[in-house]
Amino acid sequence: MTAGRMIDADGHVIEQLELDAEVRDAFFARLNGELPIRIFSAADDPIPDEASHAELMYRPGGSEPGPRLADMDLDGIDIAVMYPTTPGLGYVPDPNVFVRMSRAYNQWLHDFCAKDPERLIGVGLVPLQDPALAAKEMAHCVEQLGFKAVMIRPAPYIDDKPLNDPVYDPFWDAAQALGCPVGVHPFSFADMPYNVVSRLGLHHDSLGDPSKGLALRQGLGNALDVMVAMGWFVAGGICERYPRMTVVFLEGSGGWCAPMLERFDHHVEVFGSRYQKTPPSEVFKRQCYISFDPDEESLAYTANSRYVGADRIVWASDYPHPDAKIPGIVAELEEATEGLTEDQRDLIFGGNARRLYSL
Repeated sequence: MTAGRMIDADGHVIEQLELDAEVRDAFFARLNGELPIRIFSAADDPIPDEASHAELMYRPGGSEPGPRLADMDLDGIDIAVMYPTTPGLGYVPDPNVFVRMSRAYNQWLHDFCAKDPERLIGVGLVPLQDPALAAKEMAHCVEQLGFKAVMIRPAPYIDDKPLNDPVYDPFWDAAQALGCPVGVHPFSFADMPYNVVSRLGLHHDSLGDPSKGLALRQGLGNALDVMVAMGWFVAGGICERYPRMTVVFLEGSGGWCAPMLERFDHHVEVFGSRYQKTPPSEVFKRQCYISFDPDEESLAYTANSRYVGADRIVWASDYPHPDAKIPGIVAELEEATEGLTEDQRDLIFGGNARRLYSL
């Protein structure tokens, strides 16, 4: 195996932040008590080498870089690109409060990655509630902290305005100018007023308590939010207006991507579009990536699809979230790609992530 071949394009950290009372209270008010305070502090209980489900959330490697690197070595992961858990994925409407949460998280993640900046890659958090403020924090993440991307959630941040509304254009323009990829990452909680979970009431799947089960809201909420967001980017004109911006769609599965792009192409051809002239699949293949869980059956199909292709696929461990598997995630990826060529596998294992994140 080539050195640096295995790149986890979407791992996570369990943040250990000290937030001021206003920021902390605003965050938990949005979640309606759905997440335990314990998420902010590491657990002392020992975790077995092969952890699963909720135990993974308290695995030391989620919060400490040394154990994280050890777990990466255990499973053969060369580089990990890391997204937040909470409060990073949470939402506070006031951008001036959210930017303080973002700044605290971004500094904590920078310190985490400093343990081994060649292997631990940070993705910054930005307050898209105020696109100009988000652009400023993005510049701080890239230029001062050395991060390789920033993340947003796949839902409207401002007054029910979809992401292709011109109100967000200053941020897309800044991302393109800075050459900073945008990671579109869902979070299946009803804290944002316009996401699928809040609109469809999917939070009732767990009766407001995540320990009671998340199957419906996680299964529907993540996937549908990412599908809608991809529509805004590739068929709704965002990428058409900003043709040098790069976007990756994460944690919503990937098997729907090729059929959805085929459908978009067909409908743009038949009905036309007031947003763009370029076929959405061409826009996707020029600017976008889709992330797969390694055990998805549709991975190999999508790699051979003319609407996506092997050069637009990355994979995600989701470590240390409950649906991750440590060790074993790399073995699943190798099994899922057995029928592909070595060139295709090299791209999916790490070549695409290296290009996406400029590693």
